[in-house]
Amino acid sequence: MTASSDKIEQAAALLASARPPGAALEILPAELAPADAAEAWAVHQAFVAKSGPAVAWKVGASSPQAEIGVGEIAADTLHQSPARMPAAALRLWAVEAEIAVTLGRDLCPRETPYETEEVLAAVATWHAAIEVLDTAFAEWRGAPSLWKVADRQNHGALIVGPGTERRPEGPLGELPVRLKIDGAPAFEHRGGNNAGDPTWLLVALVNRLAKTDRWLKAGDVVTTGSATPFLQAKTGQRVAAEFDGLEAAELVVEA
Repeated sequence: MTASSDKIEQAAALLASARPPGAALEILPAELAPADAAEAWAVHQAFVAKSGPAVAWKVGASSPQAEIGVGEIAADTLHQSPARMPAAALRLWAVEAEIAVTLGRDLCPRETPYETEEVLAAVATWHAAIEVLDTAFAEWRGAPSLWKVADRQNHGALIVGPGTERRPEGPLGELPVRLKIDGAPAFEHRGGNNAGDPTWLLVALVNRLAKTDRWLKAGDVVTTGSATPFLQAKTGQRVAAEFDGLEAAELVVEA
């Protein structure tokens, strides 16, 4: 094992040990800090690989012009709605409403980029989803951005609602969305995704991964960024993410 790969494995192991039930990291060791985006991504992948191969992906961007941020998701944090999870399983319990898709066919590497209509034609089902953010850090907000990338892009769990073959009507960036806690709307508005229409995020992810040895495949789930601000759910609460045209994704945080 090279010095670089040894550092990557040590950083991934440290982050894994600091997720619940482990103790949160109070101090980030300088010798394990990711040197750049490529090293942060390598740690990210090593961390996810400790739970198994990627079966789902998260993608988002801070604006329609921004570079996409990508995260891998292993099967151990992917749940079907309605889901019940113990409060002790995560630290933050920051919940967000998102639109997710399940792919119906492989999108293999090729010379020319995939166009939007080709990608949409590969979608088997559309879903409302709840992403739950989590962290290995005691001070989550103040953690350096490269460490956050390494820490599975703050991913804790993804709850995917029942799928529908029919794409929701209208621009996805303007779709009405509701994030509910115990049946009452905490957030209710149109759109809300910082990237605008999340379709372009999906296409960008397809084309990025088509340049790697792990392209998107039939059965993969992709969640396309938050359409609501995050809300920290509490023990005993029932969370629901609703989008017009999709069945709700539901989660109960159990004691």
